Amino acid sequence: MSHIRGLEDGTSEIRGVVLSSSANEKIVDGLRRGIGALFAGDREEHFVATPVISRRTSERAGYPTTFPQLLGAVHGSQDGDEPTATDLVLTSAACHHLYPLLAGKVLGAPTCLSVEATCYRGEKTYETGRLRSFRMYEVVRFGQAGAVEQWRDRALRSADQWLSGLGLSTRVVQASDPFFGRTGDFLARTQREQQLKWEITAELTEDLSQAIASANYHKEYFGEAFEITNTDGSETHSACLAFGLDRITLALRHAHGVDTSDWPLAVRANLAL
Repeated sequence: MSHIRGLEDGTSEIRGVVLSSSANEKIVDGLRRGIGALFAGDREEHFVATPVISRRTSERAGYPTTFPQLLGAVHGSQDGDEPTATDLVLTSAACHHLYPLLAGKVLGAPTCLSVEATCYRGEKTYETGRLRSFRMYEVVRFGQAGAVEQWRDRALRSADQWLSGLGLSTRVVQASDPFFGRTGDFLARTQREQQLKWEITAELTEDLSQAIASANYHKEYFGEAFEITNTDGSETHSACLAFGLDRITLALRHAHGVDTSDWPLAVRANLAL
């Protein structure tokens, strides 16, 4: 079994749920170290989150309203009763774990945090890399409006240069999220018009490119939702840079081959392989 097959479906019989080989885990470890080093001068703390999150936090972030088609719920029973929805849902975006940490706080200076989480999204497609369960590493910046947007742009350029340095042929493209319903069409159009979301894409197969990282400027959305303010009383703005660790691994294997010992020396050195 090839390593690419091992990441795509392993021994799993369920679409979009995969096993990752030990060889792939070495690549992912290298990616973690590389991302950490890339943002070492910015971030104040790094967290590793659980695959579940408070339903209340997800609702506060607006996910069940804007992306109900992607959300996964957790059901359970008490004392042998019929299983019902619990106070947990599956993590949809790693950054959702960070906002409660700052809820109700006044930020005296720009704040940067990072987090990794195993996420779930109810994807319907059979495309390679379109996983329903996947690992996301996110870096989130909080602060004043203009400064946060400038950070997003710098972080996007740095991430693209770093991924290109791993031998990937990347493209930075404007994008929008898959918002739900007719209101979602308006939200996606607004997102594009205001250039709030950008993606870094790379080939996963000969005829398929997907986003392996994305940079999003949330404006005051999460500051308002979680009552995070600046010292001047304004609502904090936020932006994030998200890396799909499993997709980057797929892109690297497509670019350099199955056997990591045959990869370019510079790439192996960067990932400590």
